[in-house]
Amino acid sequence: MDAMALHTLFRPGRIGSLELKNRVIKSPQTTALANQDGTVTQRLVNHYKRLAEGGPGLIIVEYSYVDDDASKSIHAQLGISRREHIPGLGWLVDEVHAAGAKIGIQLEHCGRQKFLGTQPIKTASDVSWDYVESQYGERPQVLTEEEIQGVVAAFADAAERAWLARFDLVEVHAGHGYLLTNFLSPHTNKRTDRYGGSFENRARLTLEVVAAIRERVPRDFPFSVRLSVTDYEEDGIPIEETVRLAQLLEAAGVDVIHASGGHHALMEYEVSPWYMPRALHRWGWEKIKPEVTIPVIGSGSLVTPEVAAEVLENGADFVSLGRAMLADPDWTRKAQEGRLLDIVPCIRCNDGCLDRGLNAGRSTGCTVNPSMGEEYRYPVEPAAVRRRVAVAGGGPAGLRAAAVLADRGHDVTLYEPGELGGALVPATRSPYKQDLAALRDHLVHQVRSRPVEIIAERAEASALAEDGFDLVYVATGAVPRTLPGVRLARDVADPKDVVSPVVVVGGGMTGADTALWLADAGHDVTLVEAGPAILANREVFTDAGVLPKILAEKGVAVLTDTEVTGLGEDGARAADGRVIPAATVLAAIGNDSGSELAGALREAAPGLEVVTLGSAARHGRVFDALHGAFFEARRA
Repeated sequence: MDAMALHTLFRPGRIGSLELKNRVIKSPQTTALANQDGTVTQRLVNHYKRLAEGGPGLIIVEYSYVDDDASKSIHAQLGISRREHIPGLGWLVDEVHAAGAKIGIQLEHCGRQKFLGTQPIKTASDVSWDYVESQYGERPQVLTEEEIQGVVAAFADAAERAWLARFDLVEVHAGHGYLLTNFLSPHTNKRTDRYGGSFENRARLTLEVVAAIRERVPRDFPFSVRLSVTDYEEDGIPIEETVRLAQLLEAAGVDVIHASGGHHALMEYEVSPWYMPRALHRWGWEKIKPEVTIPVIGSGSLVTPEVAAEVLENGADFVSLGRAMLADPDWTRKAQEGRLLDIVPCIRCNDGCLDRGLNAGRSTGCTVNPSMGEEYRYPVEPAAVRRRVAVAGGGPAGLRAAAVLADRGHDVTLYEPGELGGALVPATRSPYKQDLAALRDHLVHQVRSRPVEIIAERAEASALAEDGFDLVYVATGAVPRTLPGVRLARDVADPKDVVSPVVVVGGGMTGADTALWLADAGHDVTLVEAGPAILANREVFTDAGVLPKILAEKGVAVLTDTEVTGLGEDGARAADGRVIPAATVLAAIGNDSGSELAGALREAAPGLEVVTLGSAARHGRVFDALHGAFFEARRA
């Protein structure tokens, strides 16, 4: 899709009285960059200022807790519960305006989804979120009708604070499993009073919140409500009720419906990972849009300009992007300029932002953007001295390092005997890995568009030592572990290259990914793991929690507590003497770090500076390869 086909993204738009320069919105997404008391920090301001510089029409600031009783959800969450929050919020507004964007803020009560796990946890009914209960042993308390009126007042007070801070828009979070959704969904609302039972009763709290806000703030203050088209629970919110609610919200004075989906108990629908479709909630907002006259914002894995533009052409008035703009705050500007391969793509890994970010008690980060949350702190600047630098290996670490080194002004030579992309090449063979394939294409483009000499040969220690390099980065990747006579899973390029039945040995990410790919191609697959469970070696939580279910649905048989030692006459031979029937056996039993090249270089040229990167230094994920390469290269 060329730049002209993306023009729909950059048409001006209107939400109530608010005029926007384009149809691109930064979706609210918690960062944990505030102070512990909810006040604004310089890091938070820098984050949103940098997003504004990237060109979106509107930034909706992350969910902000509305009271000091039970609405705060997570550590270092932004607050809007007290007048003392207004000065910092006003500072944030002014900085974003100065950078050229409009700014809104989302109001939230966490309900049962209290990541902090501390009482009070207050919600519609005594229906626990198993994550909180299993982690902290705490169950929610049922809100009384008197407490419900306190919640309504808290939302209205918070909306007035947003107006006083001069935000351009206020949004109420009535989706994703937070308090208002706890009332809306039959899955979490088992009440028998006037706030439970019928749709009208379950919608009552949301409509009371909206009415209270509309009474408190000027009518021309734009007002958004974020809804889940459904929570995807079998006994949850039906789309017909969401459509009806959207109509009632419009009648109550709401100016725009922000439509996404899911809740935290089904996280794969809320922050959809790589194995879920892009634009996965589209079916829902396409049902809402014809039934209202106010605009609809479509949200949920709209990671590329092509997807976002197509959504605008067929079913939404605006698009909002969350993780995609963490990956590249210049997403909008680059899309408008037609520089699609320059956009750093979100790979929907949920690693930097969630798994080793918020879930670990840190601030939000990003696998592909090491500066996320630390904006302006790590510029890539010209080096004081230009050096001759060799990079051995064209995988993610080598490609990222080469591009950064070139931007620093160094004379860079990249050695790669195979296809550029390294471990990303076999990792992107599956159609599920379209996001990772986009990263591979981006990294290759960044190197090819810079003055980097690419030599399609294996780097040899003797040649590097003699060629006058000042510095060598070794990014030759990890060494896969093998089984006698067994083919490596990563070496299979086409499902037609194997014969069923297939045994994949190793239940880590590579093994599970291979099994899914081959099962989708119609093969009879058994996944064998020596340990008690697959995906148990600290895989990303959205992978570890859901992939086993997907494999089962695809018909993949899983054998655990089974060590395979090699090939038998008719399949894979187990340590206990069993033979697991197979026409093809593939090994995915892990990797070892280390590089013979680095050791040989240090021996051949003791004075040469040698740095190992990526899995050659320490086995890890894409996060580790890209972050390590970035920080090493910017120091050269």
